[in-house]
Amino acid sequence: MKIQSIHRQLVKNLSISITLVTVIILLMTDIAIDKWVHDEFNRAMRTKAHLLTTLVKEDVHNIEFDFAGEFMPEFEGEVDPEYYQLWLGKEVFERSDTLDIFATKSLPYKNATVGEELLIAAELPDGRDGKILYYRFFPQIDSDDRQEYNKLIASTGYQQKPMLLAYAMSAEKLHFLTWMIDISFLVSALLVAFIVRTIVKKTVKKGLTPLDEFTQSLLNISLADKSAAVNLVNKVEELIPIQNSINKFIDENRNLYLKEQRLTSDIAHELKTPIAELISLTEVSIKFPDDITIGQTYKTDILAISSRLQSIVANILLFHRYSHDRFEKNDVFDPVQVITRLINSSPRCLINKLSEIDPINSNLFAFESIFTNILKNAHHYSLEATDIIVYIKQTSRYLSISVSNTSASCLRDDDLNNMFDPLWQKDSARSSTENFGLGLSIVQTFVLALEGDISVSLREEVITFTVLFPIL
Repeated sequence: MKIQSIHRQLVKNLSISITLVTVIILLMTDIAIDKWVHDEFNRAMRTKAHLLTTLVKEDVHNIEFDFAGEFMPEFEGEVDPEYYQLWLGKEVFERSDTLDIFATKSLPYKNATVGEELLIAAELPDGRDGKILYYRFFPQIDSDDRQEYNKLIASTGYQQKPMLLAYAMSAEKLHFLTWMIDISFLVSALLVAFIVRTIVKKTVKKGLTPLDEFTQSLLNISLADKSAAVNLVNKVEELIPIQNSINKFIDENRNLYLKEQRLTSDIAHELKTPIAELISLTEVSIKFPDDITIGQTYKTDILAISSRLQSIVANILLFHRYSHDRFEKNDVFDPVQVITRLINSSPRCLINKLSEIDPINSNLFAFESIFTNILKNAHHYSLEATDIIVYIKQTSRYLSISVSNTSASCLRDDDLNNMFDPLWQKDSARSSTENFGLGLSIVQTFVLALEGDISVSLREEVITFTVLFPIL
């Protein structure tokens, strides 16, 4: 499976996105500038053409074209020449001197209506690419002659004839300018792509610095270090929830690690004493093989110690077996009858039903093991001549069973948190040969394997274990 890189993916996606947006903007700008340049070129041609039409005047005698070459040298010289030509009807009325320089002496005629402008691309007489603007118009009437001219029209019915102007100029500078704009756009696009990628790489690298520091902090974590935690040098909003979750995960795993260490030590401690006793008995038996007194107690002691070892190992295996498994709930039984049978051998136990109790669907072996251990624990650690009371109550969702007794040990609230730890005993010297500190651990494991819940509370000297079983 291909390994993904957040850094490379961010650089790639951001570079492509920003470059694409920038190129689109540049392209739109290039198109707009090209259009503006062409519009300005065409506008300049229209302005020059209309200027030429103002030089054509008509009076009662004739039509005159009042052109002065010294003011418009572009129509006379060979350097970057421009061209014009006038038609009256279809006859050539006037043309620029630049048309006499080259082999082509005339501009092509195009028909147009009065006031209409025709702008076409064409090859100029000098061979350059250019544009020709055609415009049909009526010559101007001089204000001094207008009254007399109007009398002529009234007396003779004379109708003024329109003229056609063709104005041509080279478009090579226009093409060069637009070509330069396009080249500038292409260079800018390539430059933008390079700059964007460089900036994005640096920005992403800087932006991911807290993540790199976070990763380095994780690499330095050791569960053996009680003070080890993930710390952010730079507080980043997105990483704070991850930091808190990982620190919580580290704390939980450190606790499990420490519990496993303590469990291993406690198992070794529990097994050490009976093993030492077996070795001691064996050495005495070997040293005094003919001693009748030793021989009489040897077998009984060996059996008792071996039974204790077997009980310890069996309970440890039972605890580990169901630590991560679930019991199958294939048994239907009355919980009151089961608990009654368990407490029949103890005159100090009392049952108090707080509601009607229905049969439940659960695992009988697990149920019996849970309350056998709880009742055994209550008997062992309660004051003599005090009652052990079992409260049973059923709701629509849970079956609640509580076992209360007056504790003979001086318990504290801190002890309640440790009671379900494997091999924990209030007696730190572990002098008890009957209890190994596994009963309540097995109880908790079995309750969880039945998807239930167990809690313990201490009020004055009365300790209460409460087990909740869900009712399906």
